[in-house]
Amino acid sequence: MPTAYPVPTQMLQQLWDRFTAWVMRSYPIRDSPLNIRPAMVFATALWVIMLGILGMAPLPELPVNDKALHFFGMGFATFLIYFVIEAPEGPGRRVWYIRQAPLILTLFLSFFVGGVISEFVQATLPWKTFQSLDILANLIGSSVFLYLAHLAHKRHLRKQEISSLYEPLSAGGVGRYRDAQGREHAFDVPSSSGGGSGSGGGRTPRGVSYANAGAGGDEWRGQRGRGTIWDEESESESVGRGSVETERAGGQKWLAAPVFKIDDEDEETEGRVQL
Repeated sequence: MPTAYPVPTQMLQQLWDRFTAWVMRSYPIRDSPLNIRPAMVFATALWVIMLGILGMAPLPELPVNDKALHFFGMGFATFLIYFVIEAPEGPGRRVWYIRQAPLILTLFLSFFVGGVISEFVQATLPWKTFQSLDILANLIGSSVFLYLAHLAHKRHLRKQEISSLYEPLSAGGVGRYRDAQGREHAFDVPSSSGGGSGSGGGRTPRGVSYANAGAGGDEWRGQRGRGTIWDEESESESVGRGSVETERAGGQKWLAAPVFKIDDEDEETEGRVQL
């Protein structure tokens, strides 16, 4: 058997999924229909403090285009602010301003306060000069990163929906399934006492398999391929043997014919044929 080596890309993907799940974890706010993400609040606070130091402090000019700094700095701040709060599923989403609370907060803090008001505040400092192109760079960067945040949020919701619908088979979830409306139902699993798939109550739908279902899980798992599909030959053979044994006591032998038979003349045969 060949040695299984770890796949670096798969390990990185698992680490990234765990990191995003931790970052996007939200908690309800008291007396509010909204949730808050503490990790995003912490990251946004650090980024805004760094932008404030670069924009307000009397630092020497960096060897980077000033408009590019405004574009990416305010744009990434917009991306972070968009994920600070969340409007979870519930009655509160019926109200439009609660449903659009992340967008409203982003437009106010990023576009208005960060993109416009902050430039006028910088103009009051003696070592700063007002430049209208800085406002334009802030607004363009915020618009681009807001669109990226919207796409990332849709992808997160899609993955969250898939993970909520998918339930791996486990010892506690075997023999049950969930319909399109989210209701749980139990399969009719035959018992190991002999009821089997031959009785009417133990017959299972075609294509349904069970794994480790109850006490007779191993036996049923080995016979599920035969128990879920009706075999005409085995049915006719069992009926034939029963008829022969029944009529043998009376001195005559009878052989049961199959229920449906197609011959050259397309004629129906009788239920029993005397030998």
